[in-house]
Amino acid sequence: MKKLLVSLVLLLAVVSTTSAQNDKYTKAMESAIARVKYTAPTPELQQAAGQFEQIASAETAEWLSTYWASYTYILLAFKESDVARKDAMLDKAVDFYKKVAQQQPDNDETMVLAAQLAAARLSIDPENRWQQYVPEFEEAIAKAKQKNPENPRVYALQGQSLFYTPEQYGGGKAVACPVLKQAAEKFATFKPASTIHPSWGQDTNQYLLNQCGQ
Repeated sequence: MKKLLVSLVLLLAVVSTTSAQNDKYTKAMESAIARVKYTAPTPELQQAAGQFEQIASAETAEWLSTYWASYTYILLAFKESDVARKDAMLDKAVDFYKKVAQQQPDNDETMVLAAQLAAARLSIDPENRWQQYVPEFEEAIAKAKQKNPENPRVYALQGQSLFYTPEQYGGGKAVACPVLKQAAEKFATFKPASTIHPSWGQDTNQYLLNQCGQ
């Protein structure tokens, strides 16, 4: 009986410690994620990226900190004007993406992240990069949609790509706006798995929908 009580006490201690560690991790993630918005100033995004890197180095078994680090560096690249610095930031984003892809290879959010990376690389020099990054983008979007057709970020990125593609190349508002509307419908019912799972994209999608007059 005494041994049983000791075992129970030890088990409860382990559970309590694990729970506290999980709470600390979640709160740290929530704090960093709150900073990650496209409209956020660059220094704030840089601070968030640093937070994610610190969390990722401490919590190597967790994939979400690595995911958010990659995504934040993509946002930083979009806000940067210097081409060399843009690519340098995307290099960092790719490094984190590769780790996510190893941990979550069959996750639709990993595929969406790959599409976002391809779109970011393409935006730097569309004329000279389309042959590589357009197929990469389309392949990643197709895989994500097949894996989870209810993921709103799939349609948001697809609509965004069409919105900024010239009409003569198959883009423009006429084809983009219905896809953006579909994304908005998906966002309306979407519920992330937790407060720290991917949840971005709705604000940008709505901004573009406003340009569509919707």
